Amino acid sequence: YSTKRNEVFSLLNDPRVKADPTYIDSRRLQELRRSIAPLPQADVSPSNPVEDRLREIAPVVAFGTDLLYWGEDSIPADTSGFEIRHRFLGAARDRPTISGQALDRLHMRAVPYESLVSQQQTSAAERPIIKACRAPLKNGKLCTRRDLVKCPFHGLVIPRDEQGHPAGGFVQEDRPSAEQSEAPEGQPAHVNTVATAQKPSDLSWQDLDALQRSKEEREKQQQQQRRQQRGSKRKEAPQSALLYFNKNLQMDEPPQPGLSTETAKKRLLAVIDEGCSKITVDSHFDKRSTSLFVLLGATVSTAVMLLVSGVYIVLKGEPVQSRAIVSIVEAGLLVMSIAFTSWVLRREARLEKYELDTRLRAIAHEIRGWAGTYGELRTPQLPTVTTYMAMRDGSWKDVPTLLLVEGDAIALGVGETAPCHIEQRDSEKESQLTLARGQKLSKLWAGKGSSRTMFDVRDTPLRYHLEQIELHHRRTDRSVLQNQLCKVIRVCVRRILPAFVLAALISNAVIYGVVNAKQKAEYHMAVEIILSKTAYVLFPFACTALWPVFWILARIFASSCVVVLFDTLQRSKTEYEDMEDIDEFDVEALPPTKDIKVGMSAILMRMRWMWTSCDFRNLSRSSNLAETLGNITVICSIDKEGTIAEPICTPEQIVVPDQDDDYAILDLGEQQVGLETRTIIIDDGWEKYLSSLRALGLGCILRPKRRRMRKHGKVLAAQDTSLRKIGLAIGFATEDVARFSVERELFVFSRNIRDADGLSAASLTATMVQTADGGIQVLTDGNFELVLGMCLDYFDGSAIHALDDEKMAIYYGLYQNALQQDLQCLAFAYCPDDKGASDVDSKDAFIGLEDSSCESTDPSLSSSDLPEYLTETARKKLFSEDKAFVGQTFLGLVTFAYDPKTDVCDFIEDLSIAGIRFVYFSASSGRQSKAFGERLGLETDWNTCILLSSADGAHDGGYIEDHDIKARLPRGIESIRPHLAEVDDIPLQISLFAECAPDSTREMIGIFQENGDVACCIGSALADANTLTFAAADLAVGVEPIPHFNGRGADSDWTNDGSISTSGALATQYALGAALTCIPCPLFLQHDTSLYTLLQVVSEARRLVGSLGLGATLLAGAAVAASAVNLVAGLCLLPPAMNGAMLIWVLWVVAPLLAASLLFAPHDEATMSTMPVKNHAHVADMPRFAIYAVVRMLPPVALTVAVYATALHALVPVPVFGRLDWLALSSEHQAALWAAQVLATTAFVFHCVLVSSTLMHRTRLTTELLPFRNFAWVAVSVLTLGLTFAASALLLSLGLGKHADLSRVPWYTYLIGLAGPPVLLPLQDMCKLHDRKRWTRLQKLAKLEFKTKLGLHSPL
Repeated sequence: YSTKRNEVFSLLNDPRVKADPTYIDSRRLQELRRSIAPLPQADVSPSNPVEDRLREIAPVVAFGTDLLYWGEDSIPADTSGFEIRHRFLGAARDRPTISGQALDRLHMRAVPYESLVSQQQTSAAERPIIKACRAPLKNGKLCTRRDLVKCPFHGLVIPRDEQGHPAGGFVQEDRPSAEQSEAPEGQPAHVNTVATAQKPSDLSWQDLDALQRSKEEREKQQQQQRRQQRGSKRKEAPQSALLYFNKNLQMDEPPQPGLSTETAKKRLLAVIDEGCSKITVDSHFDKRSTSLFVLLGATVSTAVMLLVSGVYIVLKGEPVQSRAIVSIVEAGLLVMSIAFTSWVLRREARLEKYELDTRLRAIAHEIRGWAGTYGELRTPQLPTVTTYMAMRDGSWKDVPTLLLVEGDAIALGVGETAPCHIEQRDSEKESQLTLARGQKLSKLWAGKGSSRTMFDVRDTPLRYHLEQIELHHRRTDRSVLQNQLCKVIRVCVRRILPAFVLAALISNAVIYGVVNAKQKAEYHMAVEIILSKTAYVLFPFACTALWPVFWILARIFASSCVVVLFDTLQRSKTEYEDMEDIDEFDVEALPPTKDIKVGMSAILMRMRWMWTSCDFRNLSRSSNLAETLGNITVICSIDKEGTIAEPICTPEQIVVPDQDDDYAILDLGEQQVGLETRTIIIDDGWEKYLSSLRALGLGCILRPKRRRMRKHGKVLAAQDTSLRKIGLAIGFATEDVARFSVERELFVFSRNIRDADGLSAASLTATMVQTADGGIQVLTDGNFELVLGMCLDYFDGSAIHALDDEKMAIYYGLYQNALQQDLQCLAFAYCPDDKGASDVDSKDAFIGLEDSSCESTDPSLSSSDLPEYLTETARKKLFSEDKAFVGQTFLGLVTFAYDPKTDVCDFIEDLSIAGIRFVYFSASSGRQSKAFGERLGLETDWNTCILLSSADGAHDGGYIEDHDIKARLPRGIESIRPHLAEVDDIPLQISLFAECAPDSTREMIGIFQENGDVACCIGSALADANTLTFAAADLAVGVEPIPHFNGRGADSDWTNDGSISTSGALATQYALGAALTCIPCPLFLQHDTSLYTLLQVVSEARRLVGSLGLGATLLAGAAVAASAVNLVAGLCLLPPAMNGAMLIWVLWVVAPLLAASLLFAPHDEATMSTMPVKNHAHVADMPRFAIYAVVRMLPPVALTVAVYATALHALVPVPVFGRLDWLALSSEHQAALWAAQVLATTAFVFHCVLVSSTLMHRTRLTTELLPFRNFAWVAVSVLTLGLTFAASALLLSLGLGKHADLSRVPWYTYLIGLAGPPVLLPLQDMCKLHDRKRWTRLQKLAKLEFKTKLGLHSPL
């Protein structure tokens, strides 16, 4: 302890501290308080009665932020601890104030529901109670939700009985009678409301409903009053602030009410019930297969031979031969296995056949329970979301195509496609306009100034949809693994089985004729020698009758693993991350993954459900889910918006006129600030263009966040996107908007000019803005050609100049170049309201720009450079006609683009590492498709894009790319197959197809499949045109194009197993439409799910498929080896080395368990860098694999026969090689034979376990991948060996040991049985080394072919 004083921080008992006049301790503070006398009270003025009364009735509320910041328009932000000016990051441009959104939250107060009468004034019995809904639920329970007026799921809260049914007399009790409602003359009838009720019984449910209706009426009246007040300031305006063009078609009040949701549901369900039973899928199991008939014949023949042999031995054997009864039992087991397998196969075929039918019925069940909840589309109009404006329940709703029914009333816009046969709803016309399915509405009909035309639906689109699925949906071809196994089975059945049977019959016949008949005159041994011994050679092949059941179980397990993993990945909120030892700059690095664990209980539960039920959720049977995922070679994206790109287009560039140059281009980007994404201008020195940007930025900042242009017609996504962020990036603040007021919006559609898609009518929006001085300015934005056709001048930031043809040609060239780059353009202009634009009537709101006959004033400009209606002469002529909106000043334009989703570009790059080709089918032109393909990271050089549209006569049947690129490729889908046959395989190696229609896309996917590719198709779940393409692909994945159309929030805890989920009252029309669109889709991706989920599932499927193949190899090898053991024993003039019961133990228990344990083999890191095998030319090098099989199975056969022969020779005191009468064996000899067979079976099981330890991987050596890493295999090996050794010891010690002297078995017999590891394991690794060299060579060749494109960076 130091006595030195601390001069900086003095101690509390320091005298200098106490001497400080500002220091007061607690005791001095109390003394000072006691010494201070209370102040005298001031005279209180007499109270005001009105003020006292107001204080009595004024509510007492807790102090909160709303009172603290009462009347504050701006609140300074707390900048303590933050450096506004940073020497590296620069100065913050934003003011240190709280945002307007945060300020609004501070001005709000959350008030919980309080009792109508305070508890101090009422007793406990009179306290108000909020009644429970008590509506019956599907699970048999009652709804426990408590709401004051309405339950959001079941409507008005009404009295109900114990079963949830409405109480019989609640209406009479709650509604006052006529006598009770009568009031004395001159006095209004008293009606209790929420404000006047003294207790709950005084408050009727009808009154609450009336209160809600009166509230809505008051709001409508207030809106009308505000419109009238605005109209008094200027000339008379239409009643609505939003312009509805067609007087005969008022979007809010249609001429006819349309259908109700309940009526539409009934009609839709009738169509579903009609088409359910028609959609079936043929089973993958070929009942007419030659191999099936051969194996079935072999099994039946074996059973018959064993039965005949057993009966004969029972009758002729002396003394009693115990093996006779065993033979009869074995024959019975074989017959039972055939019956059980037949039942399982028929059941599986039935479940597979009706998977689609069951899925459709499940969707129908959800439609029946649908509460009629219509979600609102919160994204711009997307081509991947095919919905129509239909009249449902008296209001306009967005209804997906497949939910429309006959009798619906729809409003069709220019460029939209008819969903089915429709007729125009117009009673004034004698000849009605009709459109067939797929026909587009090409112009504004009837000349009424309406952008949308009313039609009546004359057919149900779903009926045609189901008929097409029935015609085009085909059974998915056999997977690669199934075709490989089929070829191996054909080899075994057609070559090995006949060879073994023929060798057994010939050898046994020769033995009987030479040894038994001629030498020993044992003519009664014919049945034993010829039938019985031949039957046991066939017995291992007969045991395969039960293997289809094992195969089905393995497939179900693999599919369950894939589905549960897919579900877990979608529910996981963690990000995909690279491994720690992965270099992020390594182009061959493995893709990122999520480190998650899948519980075995979930897999077993899913497996149990799939075994007992029809898998309508994921269609695992009809789609070969796990096997198809494991062998995917092509992933085809048939959509862009919402599938592989974001659903909302983002601003890319701002183009403004410049006084120095013709124009200035400023690039836009995004910056993450906390949880908010801001748009910024990334060009340096952009501030010098502020004078040009101000007017454009004002038009962006004043543009409403949500526009209602969809009600009026089909528009580009850029016109329906909020531009507020662009205004903020230019420098406008939220408080700047308060100086302007948006008075009105007019939506104008052209009759002749088309949008960039060439189909929909060009449109613009004119926003009437009132400035602080009371003036009206018209801010216009919309289609470039339509806006520029109304402009006579342009503003370059300093002055207004005339927009002549030369300048117009420059801006028009920019526009055309932007379209070629797959960009959407939005032009901006303004003008003062000196021509009465705010007073135009609805019939004049359309600007019909007819083609002008005037020539361009500049002869250097041809008609191809500048359209006629954009020339200066045409624009001035239009201005002279005194048209509204004409004569504006051009401000600039903004380009928009669809950016790829997060991780999509990296996902495509990692696909090439895995040997999977990504193919994008685009409906746009070649240049536009290449522009978006470049954003995806696809190759866009020459020879990289094929147009699938038919060639015209000018191209002479060949392919010439746009803009004179010298590349010749097949043009049109009809030229692909001849090109592949006669020229090269370029169409199979490129990743970009343009001008694709649904039919040509489906045909190209079929061409991929014809050439051995396994195609996976991903597309929008709300585009009904995708359904047939989904049905044609090997595997289809529906993608949610818009977020959370199931009505669930992003953080909701719900299970998604990869299937369409429509359960619950939160389901909307989008979820039901997606379910009908994705009928053939086994998997379904949520909108915010990364595509890396699919890649990780593919990785797991590859591991499972490889393990399935190795397990099938083990089973086939065990069966052939067991048959060879009995064949060799017969050639040695010995009885079978293993009888039927022992073969059943080996082939029905041991080998299947060992094969099943291989499914748990550890994951190989090189799995996703391996080239997948195509679905053709399966097992082309069969002789090499046959040699591998002989070398790898020869040691178990030889060692098992050696153990059997030495043990039998030692246990029987007399010579056994052809010297014994097997029908007259004594009990000692029978026990010796059984003991030798038990030892042989034990040795064979031990060798099977050794062989299985080398099958953890195809090419990796046992020392590289230790089998002990597979804990399931370790457990199964210990179990099978333990049970085999225990059963053998029990039989030898208790039963057979009494009659056979086991001490005679020589030591070298046991040594031979245990000699497997040093002999067998080296041979296994030698075969693997040889196979690895060949496999590596084939992998290099496959990667070389995968990356080779003739004429494009060819590595050859």
